[in-house]
Order: sequence, then structure tokens, then C-alpha cells
Amino acid sequence: MEDRPVRRRIGEGIYFTAVREPKFKSNRMTAVLIAPLERTKATARALVPFLLRKGCGAYPDFTALNEKLASMYGAILDADVTKYADLQMIHLSVQTADDKFSIAGEPLCRESAELLCSVLTDPVLDKYGHFPEQDFRVERNYLIDTIESELNEKRTYAIGKCTEILFRDEPFGVKRYGYKEDAEKLTAEEATTAWRELLKGARMEILFTGPGDPEDAERVFTERLGGLMREPFGEHPTPPKPYSEYAELDERMDVVQGKLVMAYRLGAPEGETEQAAARMMAALYGGTPFSKLFMNVREKMSLCYYCTARYDRPTGVILVDSGVEAANMTKAEEEIGNELSAVAEGGFTEEERGNTLLLAVNSLKSVEDSLDGAEGWYLTRILDGDMRTPAEDAETIGAVTAEQISKMAGRAKLAAVYRLTGEEKTDA
Repeated sequence: MEDRPVRRRIGEGIYFTAVREPKFKSNRMTAVLIAPLERTKATARALVPFLLRKGCGAYPDFTALNEKLASMYGAILDADVTKYADLQMIHLSVQTADDKFSIAGEPLCRESAELLCSVLTDPVLDKYGHFPEQDFRVERNYLIDTIESELNEKRTYAIGKCTEILFRDEPFGVKRYGYKEDAEKLTAEEATTAWRELLKGARMEILFTGPGDPEDAERVFTERLGGLMREPFGEHPTPPKPYSEYAELDERMDVVQGKLVMAYRLGAPEGETEQAAARMMAALYGGTPFSKLFMNVREKMSLCYYCTARYDRPTGVILVDSGVEAANMTKAEEEIGNELSAVAEGGFTEEERGNTLLLAVNSLKSVEDSLDGAEGWYLTRILDGDMRTPAEDAETIGAVTAEQISKMAGRAKLAAVYRLTGEEKTDA
């Protein structure tokens, strides 16, 4: 990458970041609306981006909008909802070819920025000033299907349940798409209110990623968004509450393969050095095909179908999730804990540490292999308040010692366990 990303304030609570990636032929522009995760508002807010992508004042239906996208050399308009710490993030993106590849010199960067602003600020509304009822019902059903799909995907469901009990009474446990029971009660008026609240109060991060000149795009966003009447929520990621009491939950469903999820708190690692040590520890413990959990709990002991660990930076939590037969549940839980203790006691070789480091560095090198990968990296860095590059992050990880890895593992405290097993069979 030629230039370090530049982030500028272009309005009240609105920021524009240019990430130059010269090796691509397309530019990607994304508007991210960031709001605090709230149980009562998460579902309505999650519906907003999918309603916005239906059309706008200039292109009032899906057909007209798609014709516009096709005229922009097959541009893609996308929407999604993510979460980071205790924040819910509403994404709208437009991706199209860079100006220099247009046949007749069309200003695709400017057109993309204008389209994104129109979709965001000028959606199609009915005579009452609400999202049209038909569009609302279609997208609400889509949202309900998305929420229900998590229940059908038991691995995702189990991780979500463990997160809920871990962060009980905290916004960190709120689901990014909200809740089915809330979606079923939603009205078009409530969804419209959620959009207006986001437009007025959400922090906006506009990211331009690609080889093009971002000046035209920045000018459009500044003109179209900078004058909005805004009262920002003023929310930023906050650390979770200190470790409290242990929580566990057992559930039974009609499943063949049981699920075991264990959450360990690390006590909020501070600074990039401790964060790097936490990531290296999680990878060595259960984040690679040669990790302790994979090689021992899965391969040698055959206690589970899969067993992985991942580190969540904003919450300082290690989540271990595994697919386990009910008969092996207790033993697997015990051995997962034993492997963590072994790491804390230095029970790993220099070769294991070195291989883990190589994999981590290669993963960082691949961050900028796609536009959405680079965009996601720098959005996370913006939220963390540090615009370091993947290469700089690789240097920090490379300096992590075996002692620092063991020390971080020693800080881990088991905070929550979720177990999902099959229903008990009874004789007829």
C-alpha cells in the first residue's frame, strides 16, 4: 500500500477515510452508521440497511436502481449489519470500476458517492413518510429468516447463547440482527423512526478503499452529509464489566452432534503488546491446525469433531467452541481446561510458537488481498483508535515472547460454559 490511510472529519460526527490500494481495478465506498447496541432498538435498526437498498428518490424502485448499477459497469450495492463490542454497525456499500477503466470517461467515483448518499438519505417513502408497506414486509420476513437461520446453524447458535450468558445484563450480549419476537411486532413506522434516529445520531464512518482518487468522493460526501442536522449519540466501544460470577447453561434439542462453548476472560489486555500476546496465545492454544486443542483434544484424544479458540479483542474474551458427543462432554470440558493450563505453564515448543507466528503473519499479509478485507481492517482500527497497518501489526506480533504467551494464558478465567445436547430418549 502506497499511502497511510487519511481520516478527516467532514461533518458533525461524520468522518471520511481514504485507504489507497493501487493493485485493484475497483473502488469500494462504504457508509457505516455506528450506534450503541440496545436490546429494544437492535431489531428495528438491523432492518434499516435492507430497506434502504430497495431504492431512492432518483431511482424509486428496484428495477430503476438495478439499471443504474448496470450502467455503472455492473456496480454492486450491498447492505449488512455487524457488531463490535457494544456497538451495532449498519453498512451500505457501493463497489464499481475505477474511473480510469471507464470507456467514455464516466466519473464512476463521483457517481458511486452520489448514489450511496441518495440511498442513505433519500429512501423511497409512502405518503405517510414511512417505508412502503410491501417493501417493509418483504425485508422484515428476510430479517426473520436471517435470525432463524442462526437457530438452524447450531454452531452459531451455541456461540451466541454462550455470549448471552457471559454478558448477561450488558449490551455486549445483544444480537447484531436483533430478535425474532421483536421483528414480528415491528411496523413500517417503527422502522422509519429507526432510520431517522440513525441518520441524526449515529456516528458515520465513510470509507473509500481502492486505487482511485478519493477527492471527488470526499467532496460529494461532505456536501451531501456535512449539512445534515445532527445530534450524535456520542457512543464509543467501552470495556465490559470486570469478571463477576461464573455462568453456565445446559440445553437439549433434537441434535445429533452436541455443542460445547467455553468463555474465558483475560481481564482486558492493555496496549498493543498485551493484545498481540493474547492473539498469539489464542492461536497457539486453539486457532491453528497444529494448535493444542486440535492436536490433542481432537486428534489424540478424539473427544470432539472440531475444537477451536478465538480471541475477541474488544471484550478480552477467549471463546472455545467444539462439536462433542454427549458422552464425551464432561471429559472434553476438562481437557480443554487442561490444555490452557499447559500453555500457561509453558508447555509448548519454540517450533510451535514459530509456526503459530508464521501463520499469524501470513494472515495479516492477506488482509489487503481484497477491498472488503482492507476496509474491515481499517474500520476496526478506527474503532480501536489506532490506524496501524497490517505490516506494523505483524511487527508487534513478531516480538511476542513465549513468556508473554504463557503469562496471558495464566490470566484466563473460565467465565461461562454453554452445553447443547440431544433430547433424552424415552421408551414408548
